[in-house]
Amino acid sequence: MVVKSTVDLEGRRRALVDLLSASGSLRIEDLAGRFQVSTMTIRRDLQAMEDEGLVRRVRGGAVLGAANFESREHRAGRAKQEIARKLATLVPSGGVGVCMDASSTVCVLAGSMPPAENLSVVTDGIETFLTLTRDTSVHAYLTGGQKDPNAGSLIGPVASAALKQFSFARAFLSGAAVDPSFGTSEFSAEECEIKRLMAELSDHVVMAVDSQKLGTGAAARCLPWEGIDLMVTELDVSDARLDPYRHHVELL
Repeated sequence: MVVKSTVDLEGRRRALVDLLSASGSLRIEDLAGRFQVSTMTIRRDLQAMEDEGLVRRVRGGAVLGAANFESREHRAGRAKQEIARKLATLVPSGGVGVCMDASSTVCVLAGSMPPAENLSVVTDGIETFLTLTRDTSVHAYLTGGQKDPNAGSLIGPVASAALKQFSFARAFLSGAAVDPSFGTSEFSAEECEIKRLMAELSDHVVMAVDSQKLGTGAAARCLPWEGIDLMVTELDVSDARLDPYRHHVELL
């Protein structure tokens, strides 16, 4: 079936993610024909999506996959700063433990937290851990485990075993993609396993996502809405883009 060229930019890119989720990889020429646009338009789409960490470009096309941490760190910088500002109000003042995933958004939070006393933070993110160690008021722990070459996170049984030694008052997580029907998704099942465990060990789960991830999908389903207590975006809570999520989760 040919998708007509009247599909707007956002809709086309969302459809591209869906197609890649279904097939794993696609060629530029095939995508141009399907959407009835030029190959240059598809190249621009794929470049923008790679910058967002949604796909990886390969010769002649693209595959579904995560961009490296450095690429993600510079994407949607203003949105990340605004999300981190909101998240900072949710960080306990101390005396408890929280966990943070390896996302670039949560890493921004790690570098801008308010002063805390005797706050323990466990993370599977190498960059997040290094950022946390600059704050002498925080007891920072890195899980250990196998390094994911793209996400900058630590995964596998060693990371899982380390997390199980703790319980958390709050989990600060992010998602590669957010779908209003089923929740969040990630680029790998291994990444999902760690995030699910963090959520399971936490009394309160905060999901931090910039608005560009809303209505998108990735390869592996991760957290359902019933496993998330609060979703934080850079948007005002009255923004219409959040309407599909209001009956699923509290918004900030």
